[in-house]
Amino acid sequence: MLSRLARHTSNYSAGSLLVTMASVITFPIFTRIFSVAEYGTLGLVTSTVLLLVGIGKFGIQHATIRFYAEVDAGKRSIDTIDFFSTVLLSMAGIGALATVLCAIGAVVLPSSWWGQTSAGEVLLVASPLIFVRVVDSGLLNLLRAQQRSAFYSIFTAVRKYLGLGVILSVLFFIARSLEGFFVSTIVAEGLSVCVLFLVFMRKGLIDVRRFSWPLLTAMLSFGLPLLGSELSSIVLNIGGRYIINADMGAEPLGAYSAAYNLCDYVQAVLTASFGQALIPMYTNLWEGRGREITTEFLQQSLRYYIAISLAVLAGMMAIGPELLRLLASDKYDAGSALIPYVIAGMLISGGTPIFSAGIYIKKQTKVVMYSVMAAAIANLALTIALTPVFGIVGAGVATLLSYVLYSSSTAYFGRHTINIRMPWPDLVKFCALSAIMYWAVTQFRLHNLALKLPIQIVAGVVIYGLLLLLSDRPIRDMGRGVVGRLLEMRRHRH
Repeated sequence: MLSRLARHTSNYSAGSLLVTMASVITFPIFTRIFSVAEYGTLGLVTSTVLLLVGIGKFGIQHATIRFYAEVDAGKRSIDTIDFFSTVLLSMAGIGALATVLCAIGAVVLPSSWWGQTSAGEVLLVASPLIFVRVVDSGLLNLLRAQQRSAFYSIFTAVRKYLGLGVILSVLFFIARSLEGFFVSTIVAEGLSVCVLFLVFMRKGLIDVRRFSWPLLTAMLSFGLPLLGSELSSIVLNIGGRYIINADMGAEPLGAYSAAYNLCDYVQAVLTASFGQALIPMYTNLWEGRGREITTEFLQQSLRYYIAISLAVLAGMMAIGPELLRLLASDKYDAGSALIPYVIAGMLISGGTPIFSAGIYIKKQTKVVMYSVMAAAIANLALTIALTPVFGIVGAGVATLLSYVLYSSSTAYFGRHTINIRMPWPDLVKFCALSAIMYWAVTQFRLHNLALKLPIQIVAGVVIYGLLLLLSDRPIRDMGRGVVGRLLEMRRHRH
């Protein structure tokens, strides 16, 4: 199972890495095309769309993975066609309604709601993106439920780069504006959704006549509490942007958005991929092999997650500020102080799928909702309290503390089903190894950042990898196993 987790995580990580590389490519372009204030407005509109997409998904995307495990195991009186048809048609209908409500709100709400930005006008243009991304979520979560990680990664990577070509063509040759950005994004993502939808149609997996109201009712019963948790999670992620915009204005918001986005690109390769691979695996493992095997699998997964995430944290502390300066330019330098707090919070949040496994398996979704809601409220309260004193760094500290609260809460309530223990000796060891790697990376004194940062990244990976192999027997044994399988595959080919 750990080998399968590694394989699926690698597939998702490869796709996420390619997508993140595209984001890294566009990051310095967008931060230079748009002013700091415009970039802040872009972040505000993107965050609002993200919130409304969360509403449009109505929690069904969470139920998709959990219920597919039951359908696949023959524990429900429906087949795959019923399941696919119900998921996609229901999400398309709710997504369309959310899009209409967004457009109405963008017209009706007073401009004072958006501070000194043009976010209301831009949001009206961007509103169709809500429908596109809701349907996209349904399609991609069906792929995740089937554990088709390779196809998922290839599709998302190809979509990202084709979309990147469309967006840059519009910005450079047609309309260098926020409206141009969102119109081109809608076109690019809309076409990719149509392609994937047609793939499912050609396989005979979608039939309007096979829509199942009982299944939808059951999925909503599971997913609606998670809708509350998702919205609270989105507020936890983006709520600080609204407070910064209201209290400090568009330029500090732009610096905050740039630093936050940089951290998001880094964690997307690790934590998002890890969660994508992990959840379908432990739900299937629970249904097929029971509590003991599932607990052992999650316990080992936590150990390896800690080993990787601590190295990422140390690496971002070492090179994050200079990386932001290189990619976004000096005008966003105010956001560099945020990086350690934000990336630490994101990495803690990335481990939540392990701690909340017991809640998810037992479908106790209200517990998740209450936990993340409490964390979101804490985040808003802390941001309001800390930003007047510490500026945008206060928002970063609020994010970190709120994620700690959320992960601790889910671990506490999930322990009755699956009790995941924190491996404290391993945590101390991996902290020490990460500290050594941090010290070694910071010793480079090159003045050319474009040369210095790649050298630091490669050196950090090599140093930390060698330290793990020398000091950790389970990782050393896993490495030998991987090398052995690769050599065996090579012998079979020849």
